[in-house]
Amino acid sequence: MTQAIESESPSDHELTTGRRGLALRETAEGSGVRFEIRLDGRPIGRVELCTTPTPTGGPSRHTITYRLEPAHTRQGHATAACWAALGHARRALGAREMHADVPHGDRAGADVALRLGFRHTADTGTHAVFRLSLTATTGGAPTPRPTARVVLLDDDGRLLLRSTRRGDTVVWRTTGGAVRPGETHEDAALRGLREETGLTGVTPGPEIWRGRPWFAVIGGVAHEVRQRYYLARVPSHRVDTSGFQAREPADVTGRRWWTVDELAATPDLLRPAGLPKLLADLLAGGPPDRPIAVAG
Repeated sequence: MTQAIESESPSDHELTTGRRGLALRETAEGSGVRFEIRLDGRPIGRVELCTTPTPTGGPSRHTITYRLEPAHTRQGHATAACWAALGHARRALGAREMHADVPHGDRAGADVALRLGFRHTADTGTHAVFRLSLTATTGGAPTPRPTARVVLLDDDGRLLLRSTRRGDTVVWRTTGGAVRPGETHEDAALRGLREETGLTGVTPGPEIWRGRPWFAVIGGVAHEVRQRYYLARVPSHRVDTSGFQAREPADVTGRRWWTVDELAATPDLLRPAGLPKLLADLLAGGPPDRPIAVAG
């Protein structure tokens, strides 16, 4: 689902995405609608909405597909563009439900569907079928979601991560979460560390990484997530989850300390992207003079 896209002759219909410089321009119509994804005026991909009548005369089946140039993947562009297109499908096409047929093995396509709130409902011989019920908030402008995370290292240079599941994919992240009203990023980082590990009295170190903004749909509401990562060091520590909020045990599927070699060998998804090298560079050279931009 990621390939180079050639520009097409546009119409006058353009959708905004809530991301600076990213817009959709309608290029073709037929049984559905095609939008060119444009970044700062340059085409980088397309989103297509297809409408197929049902043989029984019931509601038509609406499907969404996208393609994106490889150089622009892993930056949230596909998710933001598809979200805007879903809003158009609800408003202009009267769609109340949307399907996404993702080829087996297309991990990026499945990740985009899950970030948009689709649920994996079935499998065919060639595709995984995802479904999303469209609501009044579908396609709405994203809400900023500042987030603080802790890169927690022990005496052996191991990194503490927690895991969640995204469909069939296991995702490992550092501790942390959203910044609450009235909190600083540092306050939020320490609160998350206390709730997730039982650690108190930790002095946060410098901000070492800063996540590029990415798009996620949480509870049917679009968010632009902006993450800051702070360094902290502790002796080897047994994780205490008694401070977890009621919803968190169902989300978190595991937690463990990782070495650089273990991170480099795992087939699981790591966030931020490039985590093995980021950790290796941190252990070898210490904290950077200024936060390093990371994906995720």
